[in-house]
Amino acid sequence: MGFELSRRRRRHTGLIAGLLAAVLLPTAGYAALSGDSDPKTGPTRTAVPQVAADADGELIAAVGDIACAPTNLVYRGGEGSPAGCRENKVADLLAGQRLAAFLPLGDLQYEKGKAEEFANVYDQFFGPYKAISRPVPGNHEYQTAEAAGYYGYFGKQAEQENTYGVPGAYSYDIGSWHMIAVNSNLCSPQNRCDKGSKMMTWLKDDMAAHPNKCTLAYWHHPLWSAGHHGDYAPLTPVWNALLDGGVDVVLVSHDHNYQRFEPLGKATANSDTAMAPPVVVPEDKGIRQFIVGTGGANNYDVADEHERPDLAGRIAAKYAGTSIALFGMLFMRLAEGSYTWEFVQAQPAPIDFQDAGTGTCH
Repeated sequence: MGFELSRRRRRHTGLIAGLLAAVLLPTAGYAALSGDSDPKTGPTRTAVPQVAADADGELIAAVGDIACAPTNLVYRGGEGSPAGCRENKVADLLAGQRLAAFLPLGDLQYEKGKAEEFANVYDQFFGPYKAISRPVPGNHEYQTAEAAGYYGYFGKQAEQENTYGVPGAYSYDIGSWHMIAVNSNLCSPQNRCDKGSKMMTWLKDDMAAHPNKCTLAYWHHPLWSAGHHGDYAPLTPVWNALLDGGVDVVLVSHDHNYQRFEPLGKATANSDTAMAPPVVVPEDKGIRQFIVGTGGANNYDVADEHERPDLAGRIAAKYAGTSIALFGMLFMRLAEGSYTWEFVQAQPAPIDFQDAGTGTCH
């Protein structure tokens, strides 16, 4: 379903919130995420691993573009300001949740993903969830040579090496769903991920080994985006391979905002830097892309339909504001043959933005 802050959506907020509280969060509400809370630091930082499937499926959380460096003028111990460095409050959303996994979507530690900053900042807020984290790197991680700070911090969870020679790429299962973590930094105009590349060989072999499963893929750079960074054409072969393999959902970040696209079909790149307009298709024939770059750093603007007419009618929900910023987490419940999503704002929530719904898998 697609709804973008409609009047009908607002009239039914109470009903939908109650439904999603039952479906998404059987153990706690978002307003009180843990039984113990300190008024200065917020909820106690614990996450309860979901070791057995709930009747409604497994709960995951995802977000990228997270932790400011202490050198940032508005860092303020992670409290930040209404415009940025809100990693502390975003991390609060994970407290007490019964999660199957937390998916950090890259650019986890600004500005250069240094080992000492991962240890002193990112770990301070998201370290309690490290055991259930299944990360992918962003471009800022690679501002330290070979992303050494990122790989050093996450260790085996980041899968620095695999038998295909594709660092940072791996897959695993959550309940009835197959999860594919892609290192999008490895696809560029200089290092193409076309047929025959190590990336494509790994990806196709992995999907062939996991047929007939609902599938979610995630990485850092969005293929299409109405945000500041725009489209990332080098990922076109990856998107099309995933589409052919029956992938249902793609989660990305990179642009510091929230965008949910309608289900999209085959991608076509006009050049190394420009995409042809995406084609909206029925849900059972496309991939739904979510951009969740709301992890705390700051917000980038989102272009309107006059500035990006090629994306008109393709984006079902979006928000970004450089002064009244949006920070928060995407929660998804992965069930047999379907999924449910809800974007939840970090507190205090300064704007009336909500996005929630359900989807089916191929």
